[in-house]
Amino acid sequence: MQELVERRPPTWRPGRAALAGLLATGVYSLVMALDQRLSGNHFSDVRFIEGLLGGGTRQPDGRRLLAWGLHLLNGVLLGEIYAALVRPRLPGPIWLKGLLFGEGFLASVWWLTPLADRVHPLIRRGQLPRLATWSSFGQNLLRHLAFGLTLALFYGDERELPPRP
Repeated sequence: MQELVERRPPTWRPGRAALAGLLATGVYSLVMALDQRLSGNHFSDVRFIEGLLGGGTRQPDGRRLLAWGLHLLNGVLLGEIYAALVRPRLPGPIWLKGLLFGEGFLASVWWLTPLADRVHPLIRRGQLPRLATWSSFGQNLLRHLAFGLTLALFYGDERELPPRP
């Protein structure tokens, strides 16, 4: 455990990474609401998570709130991964690092979408649109672009840090 702590990047700021991830998830969620209206494809990440929790009905049983909490927690965790592990290894200015992280994350998980379409309860019942479609892919490109750029811009750059004693 001590090796992990000693090997962490000296520029990693966990509190700032968590806040940046939370803010980026908020922007992602706003883009999600907007792209649903514009495209007519109502795929929602929160509803997807809710379906994994067994939320097949629209009854107010707390699953929606828990799904939102998990959605926000995911953003915080991605913020920490970005700041501690990925950002120091990415080339270019802050905005490019954010773009590469957001779209790189999407590229790393998109291959799972046909599986989600086959096994997710809400998709199987037609209560949530299929995920492995060009429309959903376009929405996700835009959402992850917004997430990555927001995350990188709010987290900032290592040059903003005061010199270490």
